[in-house]
Amino acid sequence: MIDRILLGHNQFFGVNHLDAKVGDKKAAQFGQVQKIMDIINFCYDQDVKAMMMSTHERALLVAEEIQKSDRLRENLGIYLLVPYIAKYIKQANEKGIVNIVRDSLKETSFASKLGMFMRGGMGLLTKDVKTMIKLLVDFEVAPFSKLNLKAIFLHDALTDLALGWDMPDVLELFADHVQKKYNAVPAFCTKNLPRLMKLLERTPIKNPLIMASINKLGYQVNPSREEFEDALKKYELQLLAMSTLAAGYLKPKEAYEYLFSLPRVDSVVVGLSSTNHAVETFSEIRKHI
Repeated sequence: MIDRILLGHNQFFGVNHLDAKVGDKKAAQFGQVQKIMDIINFCYDQDVKAMMMSTHERALLVAEEIQKSDRLRENLGIYLLVPYIAKYIKQANEKGIVNIVRDSLKETSFASKLGMFMRGGMGLLTKDVKTMIKLLVDFEVAPFSKLNLKAIFLHDALTDLALGWDMPDVLELFADHVQKKYNAVPAFCTKNLPRLMKLLERTPIKNPLIMASINKLGYQVNPSREEFEDALKKYELQLLAMSTLAAGYLKPKEAYEYLFSLPRVDSVVVGLSSTNHAVETFSEIRKHI
């Protein structure tokens, strides 16, 4: 069962798509991993026992801390978003591809490393795209595989690439691999929900879990708020709503009155940087769920 409220992750890693300076301030605020764990533990005590987590390089530190806590390791549901493409570009410049691979696989067994190496090598030799896609997923998930993985999302950069190239078989392959290998819910992040749902109709994937931006102002809602709302009425899906506060332009009360007036809103992910903000936000959401 999908959690109704998820703690977001972007603020912890200084990711802000609207204002880079705001992102830098958040990164400084959460420069020590204990600051992140304080928010996670506070939210857990508020009965929010799930969080979104990208495979950002600093997420590895968070994963290590979660594994040290008996209650978080067992009960905190992790909704993993893969891959975090920006880290490859940044880290490749800083320490090289070999060190990226070594760091990502340091928690895996020798047998797992050997298996990935063999499959990757065969995939390259035979130009087997399906093998390479599975390997990419395994490579990204490996450092987080000991956590309580409830769902694994394909990043919107790749979901929408498959969408643009009209490749439903790639989405089907991802879903099948996640379900069989990790016993987790396969899910998709997208910037174009109506078009994605139309593409998924050509696959065996039914009632998919989709993460997409939706808010009353139409901020980052594509292709338009009206088309998004029509898609929610037309298609069977489970929506994990993000950007619901429109980057802070909406107050929680106004934002969630609109959000929960829509059909198929199963969950909402919220980025929180203070305990006061958490209490106010959770209180408003719980008036509607």
